[in-house]
Amino acid sequence: MHRIRSILSAFCFLLSLFGVSLTAAPVQAQHTTVELLADTTAIVPGQSFRLGLRFDLESHWHLYWKNPGASGFPPEIEWQLPEGFEVGELQFPAPERFELGGLVSYAHEGSPLFIVEVGVPEDFAAADGLIVQANAFWLICKDVCIAGEASLSLDLPVAGSSEAANVEVFVAAERAQAQVNPDLTFFAVDREGELEIELNGLDLPSSDAEVYFYAIPEGVTDPNAAQALSDDQLRLRIPFATTYAGELPNPFPGVLTVDDAYYQVAVQPVETLAANETATAALPENGEVEQGFENRLLSFGLGGWLILAFLGGLILNIMPCVLPVLSLKVFSLLKHTGQSRSQALAHGLAYTAGVVLSFVALAAVLFALRAGGELIGWGYQLQSPGFTLGLAVLFFVFGLNLMGVFEMGVGFVGADSKVSQRNDLIGSFGMGVLAAVVGAPCMGPLVASVSGLALQVPTTQGLVIFGMMGLGLASPFLFLAVFPKLVAFLPKPGVWMETFKQFMGFLLMLAVIFIASVIGRSGGVSAMVVLLLVLFSAGMAAWVYGRWAAPVKSLRTRRIASALAFVLLVGGLAYGISGVRAAYAEASSEVTREGPWATWSPERVDEELAKGNPVFVDFTATWCLICQANKIAMRGDQTRALFEAHGVVSLEADWTLRDPVIAEVLQAYGRAGVPLYLLYAPDGRVTELPQNLTNGIIRSAVEKHLN
Repeated sequence: MHRIRSILSAFCFLLSLFGVSLTAAPVQAQHTTVELLADTTAIVPGQSFRLGLRFDLESHWHLYWKNPGASGFPPEIEWQLPEGFEVGELQFPAPERFELGGLVSYAHEGSPLFIVEVGVPEDFAAADGLIVQANAFWLICKDVCIAGEASLSLDLPVAGSSEAANVEVFVAAERAQAQVNPDLTFFAVDREGELEIELNGLDLPSSDAEVYFYAIPEGVTDPNAAQALSDDQLRLRIPFATTYAGELPNPFPGVLTVDDAYYQVAVQPVETLAANETATAALPENGEVEQGFENRLLSFGLGGWLILAFLGGLILNIMPCVLPVLSLKVFSLLKHTGQSRSQALAHGLAYTAGVVLSFVALAAVLFALRAGGELIGWGYQLQSPGFTLGLAVLFFVFGLNLMGVFEMGVGFVGADSKVSQRNDLIGSFGMGVLAAVVGAPCMGPLVASVSGLALQVPTTQGLVIFGMMGLGLASPFLFLAVFPKLVAFLPKPGVWMETFKQFMGFLLMLAVIFIASVIGRSGGVSAMVVLLLVLFSAGMAAWVYGRWAAPVKSLRTRRIASALAFVLLVGGLAYGISGVRAAYAEASSEVTREGPWATWSPERVDEELAKGNPVFVDFTATWCLICQANKIAMRGDQTRALFEAHGVVSLEADWTLRDPVIAEVLQAYGRAGVPLYLLYAPDGRVTELPQNLTNGIIRSAVEKHLN
């Protein structure tokens, strides 16, 4: 046995001498080659060694640093090693800044090597050596972004001693990392919403040296804002991120670059930052009151965020996209004015549960998709042609029901008195679900800022924020359920309610028209024709059900009618979903628009700014009603004349369908959805306008920031 073991050891030693297994077979991925390396010829029990993941990137493609800046996410590696091995933190090369469309990201080009140190347990012994397995995940970007992944493995022998391997590669990687300089001590203080770093011991090579601080924690500093040295070049002023609230990490790690030199630093906060001193985006004077109110709440931390979410959800009740659904709930209240207090409370709680749980579920799906690399935001469900078509059919069928074409036997909306007498809560819960599904994409006042923040905080806090938004939406009916005597102030039930019921059917038809405009804008005439055919099929299904499935008909007739109605409805939906998707795909391939409100792209913004033209960008979506309301101010004669006088180029970024590039911009400005309005000045300054626009706000922004 001893002889066999000696032979195996000698064989492993020979393999190490010839360099076998020191480099895993490279994996070819989209626009890059990925390779797993080791800095040793063999592993020695009780000693550590280093592994490196090297990317050979095609020209102009880049990977992201540990703090990606305005967009992106850094490479991640899942290591599979035997028990007892200790894997250190992933070491990144020093970052570079990449600017695209006014957004600054921190990233790497060329052939970056990401290093980890691995500790080998003293009692590790394996005759067959060590097999290192790594599952790598990354995002690679140029003018588009592509998520990639690869599985790599590396075989290393176990020996009593080892020699260095891949020396040049690892030495170059060490030089590419930020260096530690013990003579440098930096301190941070707050100066009216800006982080000011005192540069003690730093000798600048020249008066025009470029100094920049890359913060390692995300969400503290604003990567899109310029950093400026003080006149005496002893302090560096860095704007905070607009959504930042709280105290600085102590110490505050980062990388300071001076021209081509990179220093690894740990800034010491001199004083605790006051929560109400958070920096805000530059706004025209007309928008300062509303933006100040939002930021005062945001600055209070989680408590302020929850208050803002509740108020935003409460305001959703008066949004046009939610009103048709709430009208059904009003009708239910009028029908059930004779309920006991316990019945009213039960229905109110069921409705609230439907709203809140639906908000949380929609947010959970959003978080899961974003974690999987999908660049989407709040309101993503209306970017799906199948969902939008289904919602139009649902509203259309409900409207026909209220107009008397047919009666729903179970009373999904809670309108049947027998349901109330049986205390059946399914209708109230279902109405809450419907209100949430329709209300969630509505970017009403306060919703855009708090939903954008909810996507940047930890997932648990984000779910709580969205749940509180749902509670705000449900709160009026929950309040009436807690105090049912207030329902007595509503009109008394009577014959007039039949007329009111039919009128609400017309309100639902208005909602159908709104959704039809979304489908028509996204898919053109072809999509509209498909929608009309589906609505025709759904109308036939409702008529057949109402005409021959009534209780007075025979059982056989009711069964045949129900089956035929089901086939018409489901068959129409199946045809419609495929047809609308095809129309969407065809419309998306059409030539981009030119002239006023031309199609937006980051390249188009850069092109116009290079010509010296200021640019105004409208980030919008057809299903966003606030966006459509703001077009009255943006597309009017006064704004057109204002833009012509100042040479402003107007562009439209349409987010009706999913667009990861637009999603990146929204994410960079702390928005989970549209609207977003940006004014680019030729000198590089970017001004974010308020969510609700008037001609005065637009004029103030243009005259203030372009003169």
